[in-house]
Amino acid sequence: MKRSILTLTVGLVIFGEAFCSGSAARAQMFGGAPIDGIRCESMEGAVLHIHQHLQLFDRGRPVQVPAGVGIPSAANCLYWLHTHTSDGIIHVESPTKRTFTLGEFFDIWDQSLSRVQAAGVRAARGKTLRVTVNGRLYSGNPRSISLRDHEEIVIQNGPPFGHPVSYDWSRM
Repeated sequence: MKRSILTLTVGLVIFGEAFCSGSAARAQMFGGAPIDGIRCESMEGAVLHIHQHLQLFDRGRPVQVPAGVGIPSAANCLYWLHTHTSDGIIHVESPTKRTFTLGEFFDIWDQSLSRVQAAGVRAARGKTLRVTVNGRLYSGNPRSISLRDHEEIVIQNGPPFGHPVSYDWSRM
């Protein structure tokens, strides 16, 4: 009996280690472990409080940024970068003042972000995604985009291309 319990315990520990390694989503499920140095805390930070609008399009069709990114229900906390609703608004609510990046948001979301893929939006072979920041074409690595207040970030695979809508910041 003791050997069976020991074998089961060791097996669960090994399975748990394999299951938890390398995934932000799994880190969130198991207590909100820090991701890219960004902690999951019980209260929103008040030192830096800004918002950005992220829109994704795949061949002209909008792709939703889900509500609750960075708010793991099992952990009872929220990351400094998160969404409350599915309107693409990213909330940066940090206890420290520093520059955050779109790549950090995607890491918390546990989604890929590169010149050829943004979450489920993937460019055709040999092509890259079209990325704009405040209406201007962005040619660098989208992971490096700094999250500044009231920024409009659009990532598209096309053609056809979608028609981004600017967020009405007076609603915030």
